[in-house]
Amino acid sequence: MTHRSGIVFLIWLLAVCACSGDDKASTGDPSKPAAQASRELHLAGGDWGVPTPFTFYPRGPGYIHLSLIYDTLVWKDATGLIPWLAERWQRSADGLEWTFHLRPGAAWQDGKPVTARDVCFTFDYLRKHPVEWFDLDAVATVLEVDDDTALFRLRRPYAPFLTQVAGNVPIIPQHIWQDVADPRSSATFERAVGSGPYRLSHYDKAQGAYAYRANTNFFLGPPRIEKIVFVPVGDPVAALERGLVDEGGVPASLLARFTNREDFAMVSGPSYWVLTLRFNDERYPFSRTGVRQALAYAVERDALIRQAVPGGLQGAKPGNPGFLPPDSSWHDAALQHLYPHDLAKATALLRENGIEDRDGDQVCEGEDGAPLRFTLITTPQYLREAEAVKLMLEKIGLPVQPKAMDVKSLDASVREGRFDLALTGHGGLGADPSVIMGFGAVARRARNFAAPSIPEYTVLAEQLLTCPDLPQRMELCRRMQRIYAQQLPTLPLYYPVWFSVYRSTVLDNWFYTAQGGVGIGIPSPYNKLVFIRGKRS
Repeated sequence: MTHRSGIVFLIWLLAVCACSGDDKASTGDPSKPAAQASRELHLAGGDWGVPTPFTFYPRGPGYIHLSLIYDTLVWKDATGLIPWLAERWQRSADGLEWTFHLRPGAAWQDGKPVTARDVCFTFDYLRKHPVEWFDLDAVATVLEVDDDTALFRLRRPYAPFLTQVAGNVPIIPQHIWQDVADPRSSATFERAVGSGPYRLSHYDKAQGAYAYRANTNFFLGPPRIEKIVFVPVGDPVAALERGLVDEGGVPASLLARFTNREDFAMVSGPSYWVLTLRFNDERYPFSRTGVRQALAYAVERDALIRQAVPGGLQGAKPGNPGFLPPDSSWHDAALQHLYPHDLAKATALLRENGIEDRDGDQVCEGEDGAPLRFTLITTPQYLREAEAVKLMLEKIGLPVQPKAMDVKSLDASVREGRFDLALTGHGGLGADPSVIMGFGAVARRARNFAAPSIPEYTVLAEQLLTCPDLPQRMELCRRMQRIYAQQLPTLPLYYPVWFSVYRSTVLDNWFYTAQGGVGIGIPSPYNKLVFIRGKRS
């Protein structure tokens, strides 16, 4: 951090730590009495929106914030699915009905009881006000059997229902939202009321700072961590060393700073996040499969990792053209080396598609004779990777100019098709493959997540969504990966290996969540169970 930003941070932190203990959002009023000393956890911040289901930014960190306030029917720990807001559930033999029995005594943070009526309201309200993170297409109706029992009827069998719906959709209180006509413009502190273990007590959008206080009436008992503060830091590793935060992601190249130290410990997580080279396949020449394949031969993924990823091959695993990472049980290892580094093959494929350097200036011309030059958009975090890709593509006569932008602008440019090439990434790769973003999207969502648009792939994706038999699903997934590798809507470059270093004197029960991560598969150590359980005695 700069000297100026450090002063701003300290002023903000002092204000947050002086917050009142009442349930309303604090404004940091210095006239209020300071809170008593309590068990606090400080984490690196960033703005991910107001944590309501309608205003959180739809990426993993946004959902993590949301999950502190709101609960889902089921949840996951380090080994698999566990009861959460629902204490038990049953599925009908045909897979079309799911019955959930709510946990007795569960209450909203304002003291009102959580009932099956709230569950029904949640799904009805989200249909009227859809949020892209929550896919409700498979749900036909949700019925209130009694105060503590909700019955879901599906339109079709849906293999990942428990993880993608019951374990992902936050249940919201009817009495808070029923009279709100536009939840996106009406999401305030007062409406950030869930049944979860924490309440939002401070939010500073400009600083990307949040503070949460424990919900002492939480149905599993008061959380052991009483306050969680997300603080603005410029360098998370330096902030961890200086004691500004208590946990942080540390690249493999810097792990030695924290080894053999009694005050720090580490947990490593699987590679369920991917950085991809995204092609705009609606623009020439990337609309041609052969051109996309040519770039796959030109980009040497191992070399890119060695050049750009701290720690090299210890810090990341090379991308698989079939998209799924080697840590996934669905991964088809036969595809891993489908596109070995081969500049001659890349040049030949370009020539087959009418692209070659006809005038000897080391820049290829297209079919119309015009030189081809492209922009490669990314975020500042991945400029080293962008520069490595630039050098590799120059060797086959395709000059690209890297352009950095913030993540929200990048997402918007990709979503709206305003790009040539993009370096962009996302998590979720450990979740059920039928709904992994960028891989198993069905027809209506395929263009949003860069899944192949050919009919065969779409048919297989639909079958994978509904098929109940695991061996059959594995075969469907294998066929889909092979189509993906041949069509290459994106080229997966690498899967980072996560290293989370934490201050063990503050909290020592960190873990990575089973089945790909939190919710729909967020590869983050910030599972709220970590904070609820607190430090082991």
